[in-house]
Amino acid sequence: MDFLISPIYSTYRSATASGGTAATLNSFIKVNFSSSANVASQLEALNGLYARAYQMLSPADQLSGSEGRVNFSQRPTNSTDVDVAQVAYFDKTYYQAQVPESRFIFQVQQIACNQVNQGTTLNSAAASAVNTGSNTLTLTVAGTAHTLAVTINPGDTNADALEKIAQAIDAANAGVSTAMVRGSGAIRLDLYGKTGEAQAFSLADTSGNAVSAAGLNSSAQTARDAKFLLNGTAYVQADNRVSLLDGHLQVDLTGSGIAAVATGPLRAVDLAQSLTQAMSSFGSYLRENRYLTTSLSSAWSGLVKRETAILSKYGLEAGSGGQVGLDTLKFAAELQQGSAQAAEAMGGLASRVKEFVKGLTSLPAASLLASPPTDGYASSYLRSTASAPWRQAGTGGFWRIA
Repeated sequence: MDFLISPIYSTYRSATASGGTAATLNSFIKVNFSSSANVASQLEALNGLYARAYQMLSPADQLSGSEGRVNFSQRPTNSTDVDVAQVAYFDKTYYQAQVPESRFIFQVQQIACNQVNQGTTLNSAAASAVNTGSNTLTLTVAGTAHTLAVTINPGDTNADALEKIAQAIDAANAGVSTAMVRGSGAIRLDLYGKTGEAQAFSLADTSGNAVSAAGLNSSAQTARDAKFLLNGTAYVQADNRVSLLDGHLQVDLTGSGIAAVATGPLRAVDLAQSLTQAMSSFGSYLRENRYLTTSLSSAWSGLVKRETAILSKYGLEAGSGGQVGLDTLKFAAELQQGSAQAAEAMGGLASRVKEFVKGLTSLPAASLLASPPTDGYASSYLRSTASAPWRQAGTGGFWRIA
């Protein structure tokens, strides 16, 4: 079996740091190492060691430092029925020190609506149905009256008249917006209020016939408030946006019915479980591989023992020989209750795992073997720092035996 020393390029060490090009180095190592069955087995042992060490680094990186703080603060949200309530916004950078409610039950009786008036459809090119001259109309919004004036000139078409009415309504800035609906030579003017019963509006002619001719006071949809129960408490409000957790979670009501919106530290729990699984794989490999020095297994077991003593209250469990497990329900419950200590402790474990791997991969490979080669190229190479597959934190680059 052939084993090569394969450099994965790092910004901190060039591919030729061990002498020659990568291809030349690989060819040289292949010839010199594959001739010894024992050395080949030792290289295989180192390959497995480094591979398992690196498997721990991805979740450890994501659970420690600034990236860890972000992942522990991410509390994914979901709704059981998006046709009733849908998550509109969640601040993933917000660290929830305490979560008074982690599950929000919405019983929506009705959602908030705005008033919509649809005008009469007119022939856009025909002479204006609105009287020529000055037309005065009253727009009343939320109990406040606004007097509007529109002048129709001789020769104006229906399109011209409706444009002038729309301009007058828009200029009033009363909270009613306009929309021209055109098609196949026809035109009408639609009006839209803001959501909530208090934003209801009406129009009436004071002089002239602008409102009646354009059919502007015909309501197609009435304004109404949102009415719902949130965790059993009744609420009435003018819009459909519900702000929770001091504004860090916002939910839109989308229809009548019942829906639950839940928050939970699922991202951090998944990462912690990945880390502990990788740690167990690493511990088993150290214990069972006869080519590796037993001091590695002893050092790893010591780390696991110290960390589980700290994290046992949060669900970390120690097994024999460096094995480690995680009670995900217990860990999730601690995070769900807003335990910053649980996040800090798991982040500390991740940092110490990274330190262990960095130390391991900074050593000459021979120091990790139970009986390293004593002569030949294998001996000199594996005892040199060139054989250390160190990983520079943050670069994503490392050298490894592969």
